[in-house]
Amino acid sequence: MKKIKQRAILYAMGLIVLLVVIFISTIIQDKKKVLDEKTSAHRSLLQNAFDLSLLDTEKGLSDLACKISSNRDIVDAFAARDREALYRLTLPYFQEAKRRGEIDMSGFVGADGAHFLRMQDPQKYGDNILKKRPLLAYALKTKKPITSLDVTIYDVALVTIIPIFKNDTFIGIIQTVAKIDRVQKRLDVHSGIKSAIAFNTQKLKMVLPDDQKISYSGFSLVSSNDPLFEHLPSTFSFHQSNRYEINNLDYVIASRSLSNYQNETIAMMICAFDITNDVKEYNAEIRNLLIISLILLTVVAIVLHFGFRILIRRIDRDAKITRELNHKLEHQLHTDHLTSLPNRNALIRDIHSTRFYALILLNIDNFKEINDFYGHAIGDETLLALSRSIHEAIQKYPMKLYKMPSDEYAIVITEPMSSLQLEVSRTDIVHYLQSKYYDVHGASIYVALTMGMDISMRSRNTNSLLANADMALKAAKKRHLSYMLYDETMQIKQEYQNNIFWSKKVKEAIEEKRFCLYYQPIIDPKNGDIVEYEALIRMIDSNGSTIPPSYFLPAAKQSRLYPLISQFVVTEVFKMLESTSHHYSINLSVDDIFDKPTKEFIIHKLRTSAHAKRLIFELLESEGIENYQEVSTFIAEVKQYGCRIAIDDFGTGYSNFAHILQLDVDILKIDGSLIRNIDNDPNAQTVLIAITEFSKRLGLKTVAEFVHSEAVYNKCNELGIDYLQGYYISEPKPLG
Repeated sequence: MKKIKQRAILYAMGLIVLLVVIFISTIIQDKKKVLDEKTSAHRSLLQNAFDLSLLDTEKGLSDLACKISSNRDIVDAFAARDREALYRLTLPYFQEAKRRGEIDMSGFVGADGAHFLRMQDPQKYGDNILKKRPLLAYALKTKKPITSLDVTIYDVALVTIIPIFKNDTFIGIIQTVAKIDRVQKRLDVHSGIKSAIAFNTQKLKMVLPDDQKISYSGFSLVSSNDPLFEHLPSTFSFHQSNRYEINNLDYVIASRSLSNYQNETIAMMICAFDITNDVKEYNAEIRNLLIISLILLTVVAIVLHFGFRILIRRIDRDAKITRELNHKLEHQLHTDHLTSLPNRNALIRDIHSTRFYALILLNIDNFKEINDFYGHAIGDETLLALSRSIHEAIQKYPMKLYKMPSDEYAIVITEPMSSLQLEVSRTDIVHYLQSKYYDVHGASIYVALTMGMDISMRSRNTNSLLANADMALKAAKKRHLSYMLYDETMQIKQEYQNNIFWSKKVKEAIEEKRFCLYYQPIIDPKNGDIVEYEALIRMIDSNGSTIPPSYFLPAAKQSRLYPLISQFVVTEVFKMLESTSHHYSINLSVDDIFDKPTKEFIIHKLRTSAHAKRLIFELLESEGIENYQEVSTFIAEVKQYGCRIAIDDFGTGYSNFAHILQLDVDILKIDGSLIRNIDNDPNAQTVLIAITEFSKRLGLKTVAEFVHSEAVYNKCNELGIDYLQGYYISEPKPLG
């Protein structure tokens, strides 16, 4: 019996030891998995932090180049080849950018390829280095803005180049340069990431033939902010992101290819994140686990398998809860809560990990109207129904559907397709979706869609698919098209930068009260008397120059600053009515009429003024004027105070004689495109005769705009136009 008992105990102990070993190995695997997940998160951080640092550096360079190239005095000095004035005018911009740490070098290169001025070394000029700097040669040839990685005699750098024109004549370029170590400093300061730049050895030797650098696989180390990059292990590879131990420290090291303006890989960005603490924590947890396991083994040996069984059950339960919680969080992070489709986070994750061959963005054109008219509950039901329809439309193709924020969807093509196959499938999907009407709680709803698509090219990083498809979608919306395919000619990014630039200038001008009115007289050609003055807005730039409205009004409308400008014009004209005896006209857009605060402001001014009868409102004949009810209501209100109404730019664009019949107007201002060549264009004369005859029969006065010469003046007078306006008579200028 004793032997049997001992044998039973030995068997039990052996079983317990085996279970403990299995338990320990399982826990170690779980801990290793946690460490691997942390390492993966660090890899993502490396990639995202680098993108943000690069974009931040590019923005600083672009902002400086835009400020310099938009300064008229600087452009004039460059065109006049006045190096001293150019240096003096540009130096404050350069010093301010350098003080903020955004730039290292800047300079002007003439259209002939010779350096005209180096801001960092103004005594050195006249040399031509186009053979060593193909980027400069390319910029001079294309005359287009470029931002690219480049190598100079000073260092590897990020370069932004913007062409400069004087009266449509190309005079050269402005280049702004930040050494690549600025990107590295941002990575280190903001994210604690060490980094290095390895440049293509062959291209580096073309500029710096005698430079000796540490080389890895055809790339030479040109910049680093930590000595660890000089001692990378022999197993290091640019193409794999791995964990390495260097000098008793653990790092996640990942590489990122950097391309130039020709999409050639000319350098590699090597980023390292110190995960030594994570590894130490992992090792400490394993060590503690072994100690605990030995104690646990002793306890379990005493209580035999019963206590061990209870412990295993508890551990299993806790692990299950943890896995379920992680799975739930993962699902919430990457799934749209309404449609249960993978969301934008999932798309971005998949773009970085999966090869996609094309991406289509779909946006619902009329979703706001659906929400406003039927309510958000019906809107949500419509999104669900559309999701099912898109799934049905793409199920026979190698495609995957994602739900983007709001009323947008993304379709990715997961397998190669020819251009013809892609177009056929896209057309098939469009026809299928356009044929659908959705019956939602008794309401029959039609969904109008706009598409933007980008196709992945070998030379283009697939990470740009989403951004490019979004550009194509916005371009299609802007041009009122149902579909557009992205191409490199879309300068939407530059347009965004220009809009931001002018929006900022308008905001500053409003805050600093740098607006004024110019007045252009309108005369009666029969006696030469001035019958009225048209009020025209101007912005005074910070340097004192006058900026016409074509530069800043579009940005003002987009940034919702336009009503403030309209109210300024109205206020100033009413001051002129009070202080002079002239008649004045104010330009109003349909947006002014539809904007309730602006409309109420105008009515209040009319109500409190005794001179409203000397005021004329010029309505631009544009899209929206066909909303006769609102426009007619406004006209009726202002006419109660004796105001007159003119239709501006009549004869082009949305011109329609029916508009005039629908609206109670007094004056037609004939667009300059008809007047400009009226002295020698028989067709324009025929149209003008029809307009004047039409106006006389309705009792309307006519005004010819853009009268720029004596011949045009005489021809307009001969054809019976009532009033004339233009630079031949007088250019706009301040009164008083």
